[in-house]
Amino acid sequence: GLSNPFRGLLKLGSLERRGAMGIWKEFSCELSPLEFRLFLDHEDRICVESYSLLRCESLALTHSDGRFELVFLGKKLYLRAPSQDEAEDWLDRIREALHKCRPQLEEEEWETLEYPEDSNEGQPVPSVSATLLQYNDTPVNSFDWTSTHEPELDAIKESVLYMDVDKTWVPFIFSLSLETLKCFKVKNRDKILSNSYGIETIQDILPDTSLGGPAFFKVITSKAVLKLQAENAEEAASWRELVRNVLASYLETAEEALTLAGSLDGNSQVVLKNTVKENGFLLQYLVAIPMEKGLDSQSFICAGCSRQIGFSFVKPKLCAFSGLYYCDSCHQDDETVIPSRLIHNWELRKRGVCRQALKFLTQICNQPLINLKLVNESLYDHVERMSRICGSREQLKLLGDYLIMCRSGALKELSKRLDHRNYLLECPHKYSITDLRQIADGVFETFLQSLIQFASHHVYNCDLCTQRGFICQICNQSDIIFPFEFDTTTR
Repeated sequence: GLSNPFRGLLKLGSLERRGAMGIWKEFSCELSPLEFRLFLDHEDRICVESYSLLRCESLALTHSDGRFELVFLGKKLYLRAPSQDEAEDWLDRIREALHKCRPQLEEEEWETLEYPEDSNEGQPVPSVSATLLQYNDTPVNSFDWTSTHEPELDAIKESVLYMDVDKTWVPFIFSLSLETLKCFKVKNRDKILSNSYGIETIQDILPDTSLGGPAFFKVITSKAVLKLQAENAEEAASWRELVRNVLASYLETAEEALTLAGSLDGNSQVVLKNTVKENGFLLQYLVAIPMEKGLDSQSFICAGCSRQIGFSFVKPKLCAFSGLYYCDSCHQDDETVIPSRLIHNWELRKRGVCRQALKFLTQICNQPLINLKLVNESLYDHVERMSRICGSREQLKLLGDYLIMCRSGALKELSKRLDHRNYLLECPHKYSITDLRQIADGVFETFLQSLIQFASHHVYNCDLCTQRGFICQICNQSDIIFPFEFDTTTR
């Protein structure tokens, strides 16, 4: 007579899920006949996400270490089981559930309805082709899908797709590369670039059967929603899969840049998650000096708004942060210190950046994304000021260890003085862009010294902290020594 919370479950267990920042987090997972659910806590059973199996598009084992993928409508889950056998068991159970909740009809069970040629009476409900005739005066089978033009040199896939332009299906040649999705018109047998969408602007690509069938899909970008039609369902599926793969590759590149920061606190992760959606591709230029690729690599199009630029159009402007070219609307000669040049060359000169880069730098300026030990540790040897800063940062971290253990409440006072820079107590090599700018201006060193003075004064005068001091292991004198006293002690 007791209630069973697991009644009807097909499988439950622990799986790790990869988040937007590339960090794996463990969840308690349940598979029911109709849903896949993720729980944050085993005891409280807080369901954070649930996915309907009716919307599951595909599933696959991706690695022998137990990694697998589930693709739902507009969402891809990267999951990891403890072993390959466990991952395969999850996939088998999900396939069984899919087969039960969404049985596939055999081909002979479908009935194709057509209009009679001569009679208007007794017409059936309009079929897909009839719907298309109402949407567009041109029948589907009269579309021309052939292309005699040479594909772009960097193209992963290039083919003819019809796009909805004011309720009319217009043919374009779409070319997908690792960086852009280009759209060409054909005029006088020449390919003319009509529009270009950077991969970073693509938010999702989804099937859209509401337009008439499985050959239809839409690409959602930050600027527009492109309603497209492929030659057949297989071609549409191929486009969706390739765009998703390119998008995943781009996001992984952005995440690799983030790993330079080591572990991030919750606030930094939230800020970066929002930033990656909009300007994530700029993360790769944060710690690496950009190389100019030339206008031809951008097809003479502004990297911001896709406007035609070049010496016969609008004069292009170079962004010193990304190395890309922009029009005069997207680049208004704003100047700032370039973080990558500061890190590698200690160059303090301000350079011109585009509005997009300036906004990006403003968004992340207070986040501790730069781990100097990983990016360019030699800066400590070549810049005397940075060497002093490094010593002070290590001193502050050791002092922080004392205050964290103290029950007097001194840590709360130190946190106020830190001004939301609690990472200064965690790792001596993490820096934000604001930190580096203040170091260059000579302000940061004074700020550190005031923190060290406050913390050391507390340790020397606190009964609890002084009891955590040491006595020299060689001479055994009664003087209490501390590890943060760099001038008189050595660890």
